Amino acid sequence: MLGKDGIREKRLIHRELLEDIYPWIGRREAVLVLGPRRAGKTSLLLLLAQKILEFRDDVFYFDMEDPDDRDILSSGTKALKQFVGGHGVVMIDEFHLMENPSNFVKLAVDHHPELKLFLSGSSSTAILSKFKDSMVGRIVEFELYPLSFREFLRFKGETRYLNMLPHIDLWNLTLPEFRIPERIVELYSEYLVYGGFPEVVLSEKREIKTKLLSQIFRIYAVRDLKLLLSGRDTATFERVFLALTGTVGNLLNFTEIARDVGVSVKTVQSYVRLLEALFLVKRLYPFGRNPRTEIKKSPKIYIIDTGLLSWGLGNFSPVYRRPKEAGIYAENAVFLGLIRRIEPHQRVRFWRKKSGVEVDFLMLDREMLIPIEVKFREKATVPSTLRSFCREYRPSHAIVATKSTSARLKIGQTDVFMLPAALMS
Repeated sequence: MLGKDGIREKRLIHRELLEDIYPWIGRREAVLVLGPRRAGKTSLLLLLAQKILEFRDDVFYFDMEDPDDRDILSSGTKALKQFVGGHGVVMIDEFHLMENPSNFVKLAVDHHPELKLFLSGSSSTAILSKFKDSMVGRIVEFELYPLSFREFLRFKGETRYLNMLPHIDLWNLTLPEFRIPERIVELYSEYLVYGGFPEVVLSEKREIKTKLLSQIFRIYAVRDLKLLLSGRDTATFERVFLALTGTVGNLLNFTEIARDVGVSVKTVQSYVRLLEALFLVKRLYPFGRNPRTEIKKSPKIYIIDTGLLSWGLGNFSPVYRRPKEAGIYAENAVFLGLIRRIEPHQRVRFWRKKSGVEVDFLMLDREMLIPIEVKFREKATVPSTLRSFCREYRPSHAIVATKSTSARLKIGQTDVFMLPAALMS
């Protein structure tokens, strides 16, 4: 168990998700932070603990992978309350390893409001399988992703460039006056290739970065696979993931992947669900006026981190040497940037007609639609597919994510903003 002195002495770097969690510090609900392993959930809990220690000193951190901490928590909420002196803020890392997390949360929230819980977990499947009753009203969830590009700059010690990347509101967009320096373009290229896992970003040598990315998948993800479902073939699990990295930005075709991997379609579907549960991939569904029909159509798949995309493709060479793949990397990074931004009632989709005409992303908020195309080039133009969408749906504005171009155009009634992809990642 880590006490207040141990928490205070930790040297940590700010994460943007903190701002979303702050309003819940004084509420009764337990706060659960989900996300992939090594994305920084432990550091986020400790950052929260440091923030809370500014106005109260009864903060305690437990790690469920520590046998001593596990023994304390397995005794139940009454024993925990006695251990911490009757009240306190309790941080529990790797919460999904508890035997009965559902009952623990229920008892703490309903009967021990003097205990405020902050929890982290790496597997939605493990957590959901242990939630035997509804946690509605007792728990609020947040998902932590690998670093955004702005966070990447902080971790790299390149904070002087943050002021050169203005914050933008994609829903109420105006074109800021700015010019991206070449150094930001270079850093963004590095971000695309190696991604945003904190320990990878903090490592200087290429060999260490690539080794860490391999370990993130093989050690952590495969270990969780064995923990969740014994008997699963880890080799097939890895081959399915590698096959998915080659489909980023395209429609997900289970039949083709099954043929390439040499397993049944049902097996591929099962492993894709597991990869989602372990926060290694995300599906993107097509836009439909009826939400019930969206999930019946073929989705796209994106990788949770572009560094893992490089590992899956087996290529860590700079993206400027791979112009055909650079757009895929940027599209994946922009997708991750969009899902970080949206509120619970908002959605991200893609638009595709039977003819094959397609727009990479749509941001949806009630009746508002914002189409977004990724064209990672020096001199990007407005693609015909985006023009087609604008003619049909007449959105107030549209966005083209570029390599470095910044401009504002007009297509009919629609303002089209060209913005560097670094602003959206």
